[in-house]
Amino acid sequence: RQYRLDLSQDPVAIERITEAVDLAFLELASKVEVEINLPFISANQAGPIHLSQVISRRDGLTSTGTIDKNDERGEAVQAPSDQRVRIQLPERKPYVTTALLVIMGVLYALQLLTDMILGYDLLAIYGMKSNELIIAGEYWRLITPIFLHGSIIHLGFNLYALYILGKRVERFFGTFRFLALFFIAGIMGNLFSFMFTDAPSLGSSTAIFGLLGAEGIFIYQHRKLFGEQFRVALRQIIQVAVGNLVIGFMIPGIDNMGHIGGLVGGALYTWFGGPNFTVVGSPPDLRLEDQRPEDKTMFVFFALLIFIICLVAWVIVSSY
Repeated sequence: RQYRLDLSQDPVAIERITEAVDLAFLELASKVEVEINLPFISANQAGPIHLSQVISRRDGLTSTGTIDKNDERGEAVQAPSDQRVRIQLPERKPYVTTALLVIMGVLYALQLLTDMILGYDLLAIYGMKSNELIIAGEYWRLITPIFLHGSIIHLGFNLYALYILGKRVERFFGTFRFLALFFIAGIMGNLFSFMFTDAPSLGSSTAIFGLLGAEGIFIYQHRKLFGEQFRVALRQIIQVAVGNLVIGFMIPGIDNMGHIGGLVGGALYTWFGGPNFTVVGSPPDLRLEDQRPEDKTMFVFFALLIFIICLVAWVIVSSY
């Protein structure tokens, strides 16, 4: 404003500012304030314009800064300006995550209740993954194991993981997309278990591994938005996934093929149907906007569902 510049008409300047603000925003997670220095951001008849901006956490990621102008003789002139830099992140309540936690807790209580009254776990008998019964036509067993658990420890670990991962992923994915991700990952995990493991199984860890895979793909696809932090975040996700898979192969009774299938399902769904955020707007008001339409998300969901159905049909036909 001080030099009568309209940077909204300068796409190169906008891109540089956007990338710098994205990186600064991530650095604020560990710093009180971050300084942005962009030399030669634009120019007017008097010479080049340099941007120097300090972004602080104190005022909700808003701050004041200065714009420096160097004239043709190289003399620096500093002029104060009041600018606010804001990036609006998606703020969604984890309704699906909360509902899933409650449903799984209630169903496990019913499992215990039927075991006490009848002497056997009625829900597990009719809901766990069983290859023979799936081949016999009980196809719901590719879905119902997601909501059942074998012990209180099994339930506790999975609910804790779902609480942590679910809140993070649902914030960016939204209600419908997160629910679709959860089901696709869980069904794909049970499909892998059906194809490669004979033993019966149950548990939501197939879907939870899908959330882990989805978060990894989401961070990789938005690496420009996350800046240098994306490498650290991606490395942590890979370490968690690999570590849990190694433990699964070392401890008998863990259905690791289900975990791998969930990981693959979550990654595939997110790669083709997950959110695709870009920074839009003009400084100082910047926000994240999802560029992937919802109809494409639904298309990916049903395409993967059809793919799973075809695989199940192929496995059943091959078993005869």
